[in-house]
Amino acid sequence: MFPQIKTILYTTALSSYTRPVLRFAVALARQHKASIVLLHVVEPLNSSVKFLMENYLSPEKAAELHHEATNGILEKFHKRLETFCSEELGSTLEQTQLISEIRVVSGIPHEVILHEADRCNADLIVMGTHAGSSGLGIGLGSTTRRITLMSKRPVLIVPFVRATDNEWPSQRQV
Repeated sequence: MFPQIKTILYTTALSSYTRPVLRFAVALARQHKASIVLLHVVEPLNSSVKFLMENYLSPEKAAELHHEATNGILEKFHKRLETFCSEELGSTLEQTQLISEIRVVSGIPHEVILHEADRCNADLIVMGTHAGSSGLGIGLGSTTRRITLMSKRPVLIVPFVRATDNEWPSQRQV
């Protein structure tokens, strides 16, 4: 007997290729009557940018810029989700019962994803990745690789669909 899936943590980099991955997560959630927690991780500033900010901006202004950037990403996330819900689910984001939470968190991606999976008690982590043309995981990103190695929860990796593809992953012949 398979374990029950009640909460799916869907992580996204907000790229243009992620819609099929979200579509896959939504299909899983519907099938299992589960909810989805959407997560986007904002990587910390590199040392050069930190140096410039610390030397040319007041701490208050630096915090304000960081806050504005995070809110901008959250707004972008909400707009994309509204469009997705409207086009794919025939509802608004507020009307859908599938998406229980939207989170934008700053930190080191694999650490944040693992922490958030624990926080929301996710039964499954769904991630997208470029699988490479051979399907051997050549395009597996470092974050995805780390999550698959470090997670104590099941991880489902869905390949991104390139813009030239006319089909999405479940339709490909294996």
